[in-house]
Amino acid sequence: MVKQGRFARSSKMKQIKAIRKRMHQPAGRTIHPDQFQDFVLVRYGLTLKKRLRGIDKETVQRFLQELLVVTPIDQTWALPTILRATLRSIGNKVPYQFYRIVTKEWTEVQHFLQREIPAVPLENRILVTDPVSDNQLQEIVSAELAGNTMVEMVHDNPAMQKMVTDEPYTTLQTNLLNDGKIDWQKVAAVSTPIHFDPEVAEDAGTRQWLEQLIKE
Repeated sequence: MVKQGRFARSSKMKQIKAIRKRMHQPAGRTIHPDQFQDFVLVRYGLTLKKRLRGIDKETVQRFLQELLVVTPIDQTWALPTILRATLRSIGNKVPYQFYRIVTKEWTEVQHFLQREIPAVPLENRILVTDPVSDNQLQEIVSAELAGNTMVEMVHDNPAMQKMVTDEPYTTLQTNLLNDGKIDWQKVAAVSTPIHFDPEVAEDAGTRQWLEQLIKE
């Protein structure tokens, strides 16, 4: 499960700005795989980020950073699998508001991935497949929210851990949905007893972002 400190520090953002200056490649040039993550984040800064508002800008960027960390670049990208893996990696290291913003902006994020990832000038281009439908999005995100909640409920309680089965997890996921859509008021209600502490962040920038996020 990812530590909050993995989210970008200010030094990372300086690296991205430096790469932006070097992005104008002659036709036919390819980039090294080590440059892939920064290349995509620069493209985000030049495109989608400009269309987002407020804290959504940084939240989507941090989501993309984690996605780029956990997803190999030498394969076809099936978006449902990648979304699931990314959210599972992030887990409960962020408050539920993070998931709400990612869900709200997913259509834009998905379009960005479909357009920009295949265009990255790697020697072996990446193919992006299987766009996530709205029904899939609601199922994937609600499953992760239910899983995160169950983890927090049995945290440091071995007796409770032994009692947990798939049934309460599935029931909780179902209860978070209303006509197939995530009911964020219900998510907030089950999340309220679980105090999220931004102070566990490993750097000041991440802590400030988390403090803003829990107010959304």
